[in-house]
Amino acid sequence: MNTSPFNVASAPDDPAESLARLREATARWVAQERTRARLTTGMEALDGLLGGGWPQGRVGELVGPPCSGRTAVAMATVAAATSRGEVVAWVDAADAFDPVSATAAGVELDRVLWVRPSDLEKTVRAAELCLDLCGFGVVVVDLAGAAARRERRGGKGKALRLVRAVERAGAVVLVLAERPWVGTLAGVTVALGRGAAEWRGGERGAPRWLAGISLRPCIERGGVGRGAPRRDAGVVAWRARVVGG
Repeated sequence: MNTSPFNVASAPDDPAESLARLREATARWVAQERTRARLTTGMEALDGLLGGGWPQGRVGELVGPPCSGRTAVAMATVAAATSRGEVVAWVDAADAFDPVSATAAGVELDRVLWVRPSDLEKTVRAAELCLDLCGFGVVVVDLAGAAARRERRGGKGKALRLVRAVERAGAVVLVLAERPWVGTLAGVTVALGRGAAEWRGGERGAPRWLAGISLRPCIERGGVGRGAPRRDAGVVAWRARVVGG
């Protein structure tokens, strides 16, 4: 049985009445989304833009060019989750996760499952397994980089599998990519413009880690506003919780 609020299979022939029913269905959907539980992003300004945070049971996409802050936003969300005692998974198809930067961002690494799959199929399967276990509040799927871009074929079917898995689990999935991968199936898409980054370390060959970044987030779809208009938050500053040692 199709329980979607947008089911128009039994719509009348009268166009005006059909339009009225669609408007009613849209209003019901908006009301439902406004009451949906949300998970903080770890960034107050971004939470405000999203109506309280990432919608649970939905995929959130963080898209933008390199150095736009995709990883920084994901780490802020993971840091907030682990500080509450939650366990999270980071499925790292881009092979870009940096434990030093994560620790500096406030992430409790002993509450993070770090998975390093070799291709897109294994990436989606790993995320599905984590969600089916129902023990992870947040699952980050990093698809940025050349390796992920080479595997666009069959991507929509894999994206649909991920969407269905997160709906069953009631968790939050964050997909990091240079351009939308989940697309219209995403609960919310946050586009990030390139910002100014502050790095620490690097002396005498020591590792460098991200200490702060100026983000330029824009909500391209999702949120709770009528019609989900594109909304720009201006510049949002993010800083690591640990800035030394």
